[in-house]
Amino acid sequence: MAQVNRRQLVKTGTLSAGVLLLAALLLIVNYFGWKYYKRFDWTSNQLYSLSEKTLNVLKGLKKDVDFVVFLSPDQQAELYKPTSEVLARYGAASPRVHVRIVDAEKNPVEAQQLVQRYGVTTTGVVVASGADKRVIDSNDLAELDFRSVQTTGTPQMTGYKGEQLFTSAILQLSEGRKPRILFTTGHGERSLDDQGERGFAGAQQILGRDNFELTEWGSLGKPGVPPGTDLLVVAGPTGSFVQPELDAFSAYLNNGGRMLVLLDPKPGPVGLVSTGLEGWLARYGIKAGQDIVVDPSNPLPFFGPETIFSKDYGDHPITRALAEGSLSVLMSVVRSIAPGSAPGIKVTELLRTSPEGWGETDLVNLDKVGRDPQDVAGPVALGAVAESGSTAPGKRPMRLLVFGDSDFAANQLLQANAANGVLLANALNWLVEREALLGIPPKKTEQVKLTLTRDEIRMVYLLAAALPILAVVMGGLVFFRRRRRLA
Repeated sequence: MAQVNRRQLVKTGTLSAGVLLLAALLLIVNYFGWKYYKRFDWTSNQLYSLSEKTLNVLKGLKKDVDFVVFLSPDQQAELYKPTSEVLARYGAASPRVHVRIVDAEKNPVEAQQLVQRYGVTTTGVVVASGADKRVIDSNDLAELDFRSVQTTGTPQMTGYKGEQLFTSAILQLSEGRKPRILFTTGHGERSLDDQGERGFAGAQQILGRDNFELTEWGSLGKPGVPPGTDLLVVAGPTGSFVQPELDAFSAYLNNGGRMLVLLDPKPGPVGLVSTGLEGWLARYGIKAGQDIVVDPSNPLPFFGPETIFSKDYGDHPITRALAEGSLSVLMSVVRSIAPGSAPGIKVTELLRTSPEGWGETDLVNLDKVGRDPQDVAGPVALGAVAESGSTAPGKRPMRLLVFGDSDFAANQLLQANAANGVLLANALNWLVEREALLGIPPKKTEQVKLTLTRDEIRMVYLLAAALPILAVVMGGLVFFRRRRRLA
C-alpha cells in the first residue's frame, strides 16, 4: 500500500511540476512577446507600414495625442480596416498616442457622449491633444475613382490617404508656431482662393494640412519682405517685376531667406515674355531657358503634347520619396530650368525629361514643333535648387527653388495626379527646414479580383453541397463497419 501511495505521489508531483513548468514557459513567452514584439505588413504595396516621416514625427512627440475613430466596421469596411490597422501602428510606435475606436451601433451611449465632447457632425477621425483638436472627414481618407460609378453605382477606392492626414494633424497640434508663407501678387500670379482649373485653392488645402500659414502679399512699392516671413513664393507671374522688388528679394535671400519661384513660359511676339526674374535668377546659378519643353517619348491619354510626364529625378531630399516610390509628376507648358554657376552657391538639378525630350526654341512656329540643332538637347532639366555654402555664425544659409512651371501645383493637375501634391509639400517643407516631414504619398490599395465562369461557379456549389454529404456517408460506413465487427 505504501509503495502504491509513493508511486501515486511521484506521479502527481511529476504532473504538477510539468504543469507549473508549462505555465512558467507560457508566462515567459507572453512577457517577451509583449515587450519585444514586431508587426509585419504582408500587403504587396506596404499599405499599413508607416513612413520615415511619420516615425520621426512620433519620436518627437512631447505631449499626448488621442485618436477617436468614428467609423462603422460594417457600413464603412473599406476605410475601417486600414484606419484601425494604421492607427494601431501609430500607438505601437509612440506611448504618447492613444487610439479609441467607437462603434455607434454596439455602444450608442458612448458614441453619443464622444460626439458631444468633440463636437463631431460627421463620420471620420478626431485627433485631439489637450484642448485643441482636428477632425478628419471619412471622405478625405480615400482616393476615389469615379469611373466605376456607371457600372457598380459606387466609386472605387484606389488609394488610402490616412497616414498623411493623421501625421499632418499631429504636426498641427504639436507645433507651437506655423511657418509663415507669403505669395506675391500684382504680377498675374496664381490666386490661393481660385477654385478654377488654374487656381491654387487645392494647393492652399494641401499646405494647410502641413500646418503652414499662407498669406498673399503685394510686393510692388514695399520697402522689403516683411519680417517673420519663413518663405516667399512667386507662383506663375505673367507681368514683370521692377528693380526695387528684385533688390528686396535679393536682400531677403542674402539674409538667409527662402524662396520658391514657379516660372511659366509665356510666348510673346518675339520669344518669351520677360518677367524680370530670368536675369535675376542667373545671379544665383539658375538659368531659365527661353524655350518650351516637349517630350514625345512620354505621351499621356487625355493630355496634349505640352504636358510633361516626368519620372527622372535628381538626388535631393525633395524628390527622394518620389523616386523611391516610382511616382511621376505632371507638368504643363514648361520651360527649362538648368543649373548654372555662381560663386559660393551649390545648384542641384531636381527633375528632368527623358533623353528624347528637348527644349523647343523656335517659339514662332509652335504648330510645327521639331527637334533642331539649336534646341536644348535632352534630358532637359525642369527644376533646380540653389543653396548658399558656409555662412557667418548665427546666420542661416539661403535656399532658392525654381520650377519651370506652375501648372503642376494648380487645381487641375493636383487632382489628376497625387504625386504633384507630394512634390509641392516636399518642396515647401524642405525650404523651411522641416526635413522630417518629407514625403507621404497616398498608399495604393490592393484590388484583388477572382473571375469565375458559370461552369466554375456551378462546380463550387456542387463541391460545397457534396463535401458535407460525403462526410456523413463516410461516417455512416465507418459506424456500421465497427458495429458489424463487434457483433
